[in-house]
Amino acid sequence: MMATTTIAELRHDHEMIDILARRLSGLLESDAAPGELSTALGHLLNCVADHLAREDTTIYELALSAKPGLSRAKVDQVREEFERLKANWQDYLLFWSPDQIAADRAGFVEASRAMLPRLRNRVKLEEGLLVAAALQGEPLIPTTH
Repeated sequence: MMATTTIAELRHDHEMIDILARRLSGLLESDAAPGELSTALGHLLNCVADHLAREDTTIYELALSAKPGLSRAKVDQVREEFERLKANWQDYLLFWSPDQIAADRAGFVEASRAMLPRLRNRVKLEEGLLVAAALQGEPLIPTTH
């Protein structure tokens, strides 16, 4: 049996990702120890991973149904950008282990200053699509768990 994911759940994920990304951004600009940075990154990583597992392609189906004016080409472009960000995010996470953050805090700060705004912008874009979909009545989205 397939579980269902609601727009409200996806929107809650977006809120949490934004809060955790902002928290990490704030720590980057403080004198937080590398261990604190690793912990904050870990919280964000888990939140994003849970969200991706739930959301994956459903947002594109929603985007198409919610915005009939949205061309297939535009949706494909959004999807491609998403796949690129996902790949960059994975690379960033693989590289910035707790040991690596401790060894090169300044490098982590620089890499994170580049990555976190992209993540937050992505969340804003998805949020816009979800709001549009929600205004048209909430479909239940089948997801596999």
